[in-house]
Amino acid sequence: MSDEEKLATIQGEFERLNNANHPVRNAIETLDSVEEVAIIKKSLEK
Repeated sequence: MSDEEKLATIQGEFERLNNANHPVRNAIETLDSVEEVAIIKKSLEK
């Protein structure tokens, strides 16, 4: 696979996963609502 083909594959997958209706995107957007994630995020703000 050429570099251009690899890049096109990566871009295509990014667009697919970044679709507003895709469950992966929705899960990432709501990740902050998980208490453990909020604790870790807060600890990194220091």
